[in-house]
Amino acid sequence: MDQATANCGAPIGWEQVATAAEARVLIFGETHGTNEIPDTFARYVCAASARGGKTLVLLEIDASYADAFAAASDADDPRAELLSKMSKHWASTDGRASEAILEMMESLIELRQSGRALTIRPMAQMVGWPEMDSPEKLAAWLAEQPPTKIQQMGEDGLAEIIRTESEGFDRTIVLVGNVHARKAELTGLPGVQLMAMLVPDSISLIVLHDGGTSWSKTNGEARITDVFKTNAMNNVADSMAVGPEKQPAYPGDVPNFDGYVSVGAITASSPAMPSAETP
Repeated sequence: MDQATANCGAPIGWEQVATAAEARVLIFGETHGTNEIPDTFARYVCAASARGGKTLVLLEIDASYADAFAAASDADDPRAELLSKMSKHWASTDGRASEAILEMMESLIELRQSGRALTIRPMAQMVGWPEMDSPEKLAAWLAEQPPTKIQQMGEDGLAEIIRTESEGFDRTIVLVGNVHARKAELTGLPGVQLMAMLVPDSISLIVLHDGGTSWSKTNGEARITDVFKTNAMNNVADSMAVGPEKQPAYPGDVPNFDGYVSVGAITASSPAMPSAETP
């Protein structure tokens, strides 16, 4: 292990996961809106990218921000670039727009600028739009679709970017919400093929925690929310592993992940640019 890797502070077990994920897609299925998960992800990427070769990081942020990502990746002040070119994103109350995510992106860009062969891109998109001659007609079409149809358009879009953008990289590391990272159908979305199910030979990790708080939007209201513990097996905090047995997302859930990342207790991270909705 070189000194750069030693300084990453990656979770216990990262080497076993990184070895299993070489030349493959590794998916982290997170709970949005925490401080701990983006930090853990950044430390893993730091260690994995130090193994050499080309690393692609894909984040569940609207793909329309690709140019902003590219500009920030080579900017003298990446944070200012990200804030100015993605102000609408950061002002949202979605946990993907948290201060912790912004800091994680800064950390990843610093790695790139230090000499790592590291590329960071956004990946959230919907595919399968019908051709309509006006936005009003498209909105009307969308309003008529069942939730499963809209969900599938999003899952297909995420998977399409992973499959196309991963070409030419030695490893691809993805951060998305844990619903997208599942490899088994979700009861509430019958028939929907989730993103991880559409990416051949991927490794999907459920990010487990010991409970705490997260920043989320529930019933239209953005606020700090109490979150129940998901780490039913009491895995050691700041550890990760890929194993022969599938992992459940929650106690009693159908096992559907290839491994886990355990981050311990979680705390809420509010939006990087609070909007008028923010308490």
